[in-house]
Amino acid sequence: MKSLLLVILAFASSTGLLLAQNAKISGLLLDSTANKPVEFATVALLKEGKPIHGVTADAKGSFTFQKVDAGHYAIQVSFVGYTTKTIDKVNVVAGQDVEVGVIRLAQTVQKLAEVTVTEQKALFEEKADRMVYNAEKDISIKGGDATDVLKKIPSIAVDLEGNVQLRGSANIKVLINNKPSSIVARSISDALKQIPADIIKQVEVITSPSAKYDAEGTAGIINIITKKNTLQGTNGSISPNFGQWNNWQNATLNHRMKSISLSANAGYNDWRNKRYMQQLRSFMTGDTITNQNQTQWVLGNGQNFYGTFTADWDIDSLNRLGAGLNYYNGDNTNGFDINFEESRRGIVGQYFRRDMSRTYDWSGATVNLDYTRLFKKPKKELTLLMLYSFEGEDSDYWSNLLNRNNSIYYREKSFNISNNKEGTVQLDFTNPLDSASTLELGTKTIFRQILSDYRIASAVDGSTDFVDNPALANVFDYAQQVAAAYVVYNRTSKKKWGINLGARYEHTFIQANFLNGTSSFNNTYGNLIPSISLSRSLPKEQKIRLNYSQRIQRPQFYYLNPYVNQADSKNQYGGNPYLAPELTHSVEANYSVSIKQTSINASFFLRQTNNAIEGVNTVDNEGVLRQIFQNVAQNSAYGLNLSANTKIIKQWSINGSLNVFYNILESKELKARNADWMYRINLNSTIDFGKGYKAQLFGFYNSARVGLQGTYVGFGYYNVVMQKEILNKKATIGFGYDIPFNETINWRNDFVGPNFVQTQDVALYRRGWRLNLKYEFGKMNSNQRQKKRISNDDKKAGEGNN
Repeated sequence: MKSLLLVILAFASSTGLLLAQNAKISGLLLDSTANKPVEFATVALLKEGKPIHGVTADAKGSFTFQKVDAGHYAIQVSFVGYTTKTIDKVNVVAGQDVEVGVIRLAQTVQKLAEVTVTEQKALFEEKADRMVYNAEKDISIKGGDATDVLKKIPSIAVDLEGNVQLRGSANIKVLINNKPSSIVARSISDALKQIPADIIKQVEVITSPSAKYDAEGTAGIINIITKKNTLQGTNGSISPNFGQWNNWQNATLNHRMKSISLSANAGYNDWRNKRYMQQLRSFMTGDTITNQNQTQWVLGNGQNFYGTFTADWDIDSLNRLGAGLNYYNGDNTNGFDINFEESRRGIVGQYFRRDMSRTYDWSGATVNLDYTRLFKKPKKELTLLMLYSFEGEDSDYWSNLLNRNNSIYYREKSFNISNNKEGTVQLDFTNPLDSASTLELGTKTIFRQILSDYRIASAVDGSTDFVDNPALANVFDYAQQVAAAYVVYNRTSKKKWGINLGARYEHTFIQANFLNGTSSFNNTYGNLIPSISLSRSLPKEQKIRLNYSQRIQRPQFYYLNPYVNQADSKNQYGGNPYLAPELTHSVEANYSVSIKQTSINASFFLRQTNNAIEGVNTVDNEGVLRQIFQNVAQNSAYGLNLSANTKIIKQWSINGSLNVFYNILESKELKARNADWMYRINLNSTIDFGKGYKAQLFGFYNSARVGLQGTYVGFGYYNVVMQKEILNKKATIGFGYDIPFNETINWRNDFVGPNFVQTQDVALYRRGWRLNLKYEFGKMNSNQRQKKRISNDDKKAGEGNN
């Protein structure tokens, strides 16, 4: 018996010793250019040139061979799009694990003839912290501008003047390629009209930005990403687009060598507009009620040229230098034919006809320089970003008043010369603490200067002998500096929990001066902005996310410029240089799920903005309405956003969304409160008939929305587009029609004040056709690594110019 036990013990000991002599071989696969993990590559373990074991790298590029005997081996890595790489002399000693470290894979470079690369993406995608709209997959926007693109996105509402709201708030920040633009600083709606839809690749909507982002944009951030050269060789496109109301001509040219990438884009667009409006206003002076009836026809046209050039140099696998230049120049003129009549107790006391023209012309440029330093440690990165932008704008009008005999008895003209300069320096550092955790640190400084010089002159006898009015002239010089620093900790555990904790501190310095004797002022304030996000990945492609963030909104030039536009003497508006920033608290809960060909996303949000900036309307005893911006309100909203994408069959896809929320606007100063439910319905349907034929139908309806002093009646929009691929898929031709069954889009605005009520009925002529052409050429191949960009997402931007 003892002998048997000794034999068993000896056998067990020898077996344990043999098992203990086994070892593990592990490593990490990275793209040699992008320094990002290569997912799901095939890794083979070779002995004497023959494969004896194989594994697949995980989503982070990691691989491990278990229970490897002592000996001499080689490792071979292969994956589609990469050159096969072999690591020789991998020696395993009994019982000692081997870490081969980072294996960098080079992308395969194949010189191809004329090629069309098609990336199969859904129209809408839900990412960890944002919703992505793949605009390049949407045929219905071709021949339009960025306004048409944003109309397609759930939770975004664009009114008929091009003004943008996100979940019922206009307090957003719009970025172009993750960078601010000086034209966006002047007017978001004007900027969107100058970006052709054909060059837009994606739009990202970030409703709960982390502390990494600038603290402004209280409702969120909209990032417009234009198409870039990501393929080796020379390629480009020519895209002439024609329409009843606007024309777009656009061209791109890209060239990428082994380490240098050059990209240029230029275009020209012109547009026309036509509108009719009737305005009825009643106001009280003492016990007397005065009624005003004003009708106006507006005919306008405009044009804009833009051009961009970017250059990127991969100095080596760890260092990169990039530079870019963006230039634009345009003008917009509207002619007004206004008839005005004022009466008391049925007796007409005042009548005039106003013949007026108002012109805006602008030009500006943005220059940026970027440096990126990568490290051998995966995902470790240091970036230095610098940007300088400037814009000049002239806003002029002339106006003639005519009596019933069509004789001119009064003339007036005005000009407002302004410029906006901005410089930014930003430093960011990302350091992975381990395989699941990342720490991000950064600092940023922004310098801004705004100058506005305005004059008004008149000829009271209707002659051309104009006399300046010094009381209505001024020079406004405004300087602002923002210094910021942030820290963000991010962790995703193996149990699929994710957490993002961040804090950002911003300190603002303001100095404002006036030429006409108005007292100068200065101000300084600091804001500590926290953010937290919790996420959890669930089985069967489900995910939940909870966010809290705090945001501020500094007023931009449109809100600050004290120039009062008096082109319409009965309806005047201007800015307020004494505005303070808004402060917003935002909470969001998000759930998403994918079921076969269907993805569903639901978001509940709650937002409260204190010290909210609102346009306040007052009417004086002469019946003149003046709108001036003031910090007078609290703006609260809570609601639900539902969106879904599905394929009925392989060739037929449908995207839809419903955004419903309750909005409360309240002002103790004005003793005013307005609240109501609002909603927006979006529907997009695409059918692929095969052989290059596609059709798309799109429509939306915005319900009535509330303002602090009134309501804006709802409206709808729809269009249909057909497209055909030709010339071996190198070209497309499309034809679309907007609102084919309605000549105009009609809506009503109602306003109420302490001593007045007002109604505006507006008809905008929008029915029209569009013809879209595009031809692509060139040799294409390979990808370039992603760049980091400056994002000055920290200012409240203005609405469009009428």
